[in-house]
Amino acid sequence: MLECRGLSKVYCRAFEQGRRYAFMDILRPGRRPIERLRREEFLAIDRFSVTVRKGENVLVLGLPGAGKTTIAKLLTGMLLADAGDVQFRGRLGLVSGGKLGMVPFLTVWEFIQLATGIHGAEPTVHDACCERALELTGLSDRRDLKIVDLDKGDTRYLSIASALVVPHDVRIFDGVPRPGSDRVSRQVAALATEHLERGSNLILASSTANLPTRIAHAAILHEGETLFEGGLESVVPVFDHFVYRMQRIEQLVREAAEAGRDVDSSRMLSPPEIIARARRSLERSRIGPVVEERIAEAWRSTRPIVVGPYLSDVGFELLYWRPFVAWMSQRFGKRTAPVIAVSRGRVGDWYAGIATHYVDVCDLVDFDSFLTRNRQRVRATGSWKQKVVADFDRELLDLVSARFGGTESEVLHPSLIFRVCNRIWNATMPHGWLEEHGAYERFEPAPPPDGAGLPEGPYIAASFWFSSCFGDTRPHRHLINLALSELSQRLPVVVVDTGGFPGVPESLEATGNIRVLPGPEQSEDQLGLHSRVIARARAYVGTFGNISQLAPFYRVPSLLLFDEDGGLSAHHRRTSQSIAEVMDDSAIDVVPAPELNPARLSAWIDQALS
Repeated sequence: MLECRGLSKVYCRAFEQGRRYAFMDILRPGRRPIERLRREEFLAIDRFSVTVRKGENVLVLGLPGAGKTTIAKLLTGMLLADAGDVQFRGRLGLVSGGKLGMVPFLTVWEFIQLATGIHGAEPTVHDACCERALELTGLSDRRDLKIVDLDKGDTRYLSIASALVVPHDVRIFDGVPRPGSDRVSRQVAALATEHLERGSNLILASSTANLPTRIAHAAILHEGETLFEGGLESVVPVFDHFVYRMQRIEQLVREAAEAGRDVDSSRMLSPPEIIARARRSLERSRIGPVVEERIAEAWRSTRPIVVGPYLSDVGFELLYWRPFVAWMSQRFGKRTAPVIAVSRGRVGDWYAGIATHYVDVCDLVDFDSFLTRNRQRVRATGSWKQKVVADFDRELLDLVSARFGGTESEVLHPSLIFRVCNRIWNATMPHGWLEEHGAYERFEPAPPPDGAGLPEGPYIAASFWFSSCFGDTRPHRHLINLALSELSQRLPVVVVDTGGFPGVPESLEATGNIRVLPGPEQSEDQLGLHSRVIARARAYVGTFGNISQLAPFYRVPSLLLFDEDGGLSAHHRRTSQSIAEVMDDSAIDVVPAPELNPARLSAWIDQALS
């Protein structure tokens, strides 16, 4: 359907110099040899080749500036190549987010006609394409308004909708439309997905998110040069690792510049070297199959299986460990010998239906001993996360064995999933592994909490704390106070204090409409209590992470705030979004703190309570 061989494009960094070269080339028609570049020239695209067969999707990944848009323009004839050739069969279309041909003083209908015409709509289907684009963007009843009279957000998807509705045999996607929270973006993304699932597309993307399920071939492009090609299962983790390393280099260069010192470039890997190392690491990375085989081996045995003990942070347990245990149960089925889940905080409700028995750590040791020994575990292993089986884990496992008659058990320790996650966070394994090995399902309805002194009627749950992704700043404190004020005007508010809550302002405390429950380390059943409080709430608002991940599992609409992007928080947010997509009616809105204003918060509360 589409084939190009040895495609190259020369650019010039200096505008005046480039203009002189252009006039020289006009006066001397015909392609000039590009083996010797002239002063200030460089290869924006260097011998790029690709083949798209009928029904296939081919993916090209590259950071911004890699040359993806230049390739799209070369393939569609918007730019002339300096070397190589392009051939295609049928009608070729470009799907891009740019505002192609948008003039503010055109009416919506005039622009749609112009845009669909530019994208190649034939006369027999032109008007139908225009009507479809208007329907897709929700502008049918505003077709006679001028572009300048519309809100900026209303015109955001006009160009891309015009490209998607025009029939083509093969398409070039310069970026993949991603569904947002609004109806129009979801409709546009759905139509793009429909085209992508049919195949015959070249996809040029800067991210591995929202890719179609079927990719026949993939490549990594950097500064116009193809650095790596292969299947999706190898290209995606290599690219994710490449992006991570390139961002780290940019950060080091920026920090050095701010500190006024030179950067030791000899210690920095070149892009091809980063790719090569990522490939070797991927080849060595067999942790996924090893973990699966260990679980299968345990399930085949006739011994009891102990999953745990889980002693780490709440957010990881909810996002990864508990779904992983649920996946084990679904994947390998019921067994004659028991499956014993071991955790802390009296959270047996979380493991109902996936484990035969639940044992709380405080059934084995007293609460003070648990706190002391768990802190010792953290100091001894150097991490709060259970990356290894520590001495305290072994002691608890011995106590579990004694509790069940001293029978020897198979142990599936949380270090299994931590080892996988470390690979994913280091970008040497694809993030999709977690979605494939996690069963995201609702928890059983929780019983009402005893002795919590909750409001008799409906209430809203909240939890705020400061962290690396939500720092202790004046704007954030103001945002917390704003949220508590808005929430308490609708319903009583129960604040779940997980540690670090700045407190309720005196002006709000005086209303008597806000109650604060103490943190999780104040009693052995505090986590279970918080769980039941959130489960019975009408809505939940709080800082992203930790216990805030719990609300969606009880079908409680949740609004989660964060500030700093990147790092592990980005992985956790991606998993949260996966949960929202898998579990119907589980509304999870993860919002950057600067974007939350009173109007948006009020609208969200109205929607959640309805």
